[in-house]
Amino acid sequence: MITTKKTWLWIAVTFALLAGILYWLSSGRPEPYPPYLSESPSQTGIKAFYTLLEEQGVESARWDSKPSRLPEASGRQTLLMIEPFSTVSGAEMHQYEEWMEEGNTIWLMKNNPVGYFDTQVDYGILPAGETTVEDENGRTYTVEVQQEHRLQTKDSDDVLLSDRQGVLAFERSYGDGALIVGMNPDWFTNGMITDREHYEVITSILASEAEYSRIWFDEYIHGQDGFFAGLDVYPKWLIVFTLQLALFMLFFLWMQGKRFGPSFMPREAVVRFGDERLQALAAWYRKGEFYRESLAVQESYIRKLLQERFGVSSQASWEEIRHTLSYRLNDQDYQGWEKWTKTVEPLENVSVVEKKAFLDWSHTFDQMRKEVQGS
Repeated sequence: MITTKKTWLWIAVTFALLAGILYWLSSGRPEPYPPYLSESPSQTGIKAFYTLLEEQGVESARWDSKPSRLPEASGRQTLLMIEPFSTVSGAEMHQYEEWMEEGNTIWLMKNNPVGYFDTQVDYGILPAGETTVEDENGRTYTVEVQQEHRLQTKDSDDVLLSDRQGVLAFERSYGDGALIVGMNPDWFTNGMITDREHYEVITSILASEAEYSRIWFDEYIHGQDGFFAGLDVYPKWLIVFTLQLALFMLFFLWMQGKRFGPSFMPREAVVRFGDERLQALAAWYRKGEFYRESLAVQESYIRKLLQERFGVSSQASWEEIRHTLSYRLNDQDYQGWEKWTKTVEPLENVSVVEKKAFLDWSHTFDQMRKEVQGS
């Protein structure tokens, strides 16, 4: 009883120390955010743009599931894909395209969009930096460009944004919907959206999509899908408490069900499956002088091993076995097998075996067994 109380006391102390360590590690430190997240307040996040849309009454929401589950709704929807972290698979790309063909719009903003929706670029454009861009209506804006390449367009594409070096954004039809491809995702970030005229450029492109009913911010491309991503909405103290409770229940069930003390093997299992059975069987063969029968068992076992190892039929003669092994073994190993097989070959014509011959043949079979199991 005293031992049990001490055990529970140590468990309680361990849980208390663990809770204190977790709280110390999580307190007083700013939470790190990956870039381009719509919930990130850091300089690289886009929470400011998301919040601004909400304040302007624009219906916006985050999308953190697979593209196959994208919602179907009356009216045109826009999905913002800002600098995907992971590569979108071919099947997912096809699902995005099907969603656009149903009448929706995808706006992809990526520094280098090659590999997405058959987009290509022209490299070797110099220099990067501040530039003046022009939209489809002829209005000009001053922006910061990080790329030293420009987008390639098709004849059917509508150029939405360009400078003297080439195209920075275009729109392409997909069935009843459309695809907008642009570069410079940093224009959306909290640290750059108010610099120069980045916000004005973004809103000008949004204004061209006046038919949209809702704007989705795609967080699935940022690795936000899954069970653990949903834990971010809960306070850390609640997550720590739940973890402590789960560990406590695990220890409680373990203490209730564990049997302390040594584990012994039942004698019935030892006698039935252990060496005693084999020793008893061998003693019975020796006492009854069943030498020929014992050799037949050993020969059958060797043939089974040869069949498993070399594919030799268990019904083959020793001469046929030698012929097969001559192709499977090198000269040195084959010489040993040739000697052994010729030693046991006369056994096929012997019905009565003396003890001395039994020991000699048993020794040969034992050598054969060790060789085939060790090779």
